Amino acid sequence: MALPKKVLISEVGPRDGWQNHPVPISTETKIKYIKKMVECGARKMEITSFVNPKYVPQMGDAKEVFQGVQDYLKENDVTAFALTLNKKGVDNAREAGFTHVEFVLSASEEHNLRNSRRTIQESLDAFKALAAEADGLHIILAMPCVFGSPFGDDVPLDRIKWLIDEAKSVGVAEFGIADTAGISTPENTRRIVRAIREYTDLNSVSLHMHDTYGMGLANCYVAMEEGITMMDASLAGMGGCPFAPGAKGNIATEDLVYMCEQMGIGTGYDLSKLNETAAEMAEEIQASIVSSQGAACKHE
Repeated sequence: MALPKKVLISEVGPRDGWQNHPVPISTETKIKYIKKMVECGARKMEITSFVNPKYVPQMGDAKEVFQGVQDYLKENDVTAFALTLNKKGVDNAREAGFTHVEFVLSASEEHNLRNSRRTIQESLDAFKALAAEADGLHIILAMPCVFGSPFGDDVPLDRIKWLIDEAKSVGVAEFGIADTAGISTPENTRRIVRAIREYTDLNSVSLHMHDTYGMGLANCYVAMEEGITMMDASLAGMGGCPFAPGAKGNIATEDLVYMCEQMGIGTGYDLSKLNETAAEMAEEIQASIVSSQGAACKHE
């Protein structure tokens, strides 16, 4: 199976990477490192989330962070998006100046209840109402737990097709599929990506892998073989879901870039800058680098 010539790696560190971090990160520090991530080559970024700060206090300065980087992102032709869970979040994102928002609707019933305190059907109804009145807003349907639920409930393939079909019916054309708990294996990933390929264009699908059991890069490789060319990653491998127990961070941006470039797949990133920025950021915000690149660079 042929691998792609180039991929678009979306940097999700500012949202998924930082949301669980126990040490408060100042607004100024967030702004600084978002700009540094752009200098490393990021051209699509998940900047923040508009969620209840009572549950995710690290994202309480969402509007201020975006206002601090908005002009810089525009100058560098970076597509910036924000995560939302409901109409209030979408309204707040729009008010802050976002033109791209990600609406989260889990493929796991149990995870959706814990994440947004709604059933899948309730979230879907809210999503369709929002999308039908998007008024120029680019809405991405992000689906956690597509590759399995950390709570043991079933995630049938028919449900994923149903959610994508329902989203298409209100004009949504971009989708994110996530292994939120990091429990997928390469063969499971291949099976699900192949199924999705039967009813939607994989050029409009991005992959979001966590690395709980060390399968993240292997899953990305398989997905690329099957036709996925958009993937999320987080600088230094930071991240995790507050509502998925034990979920480790995302695959590290620097590890994914290394793998792709060693195989001749273009990413547009500067690997040495990524490693330098990861080390600098980790020291400043008191975080651990969990990337393989980070460990290798220490011994060079």
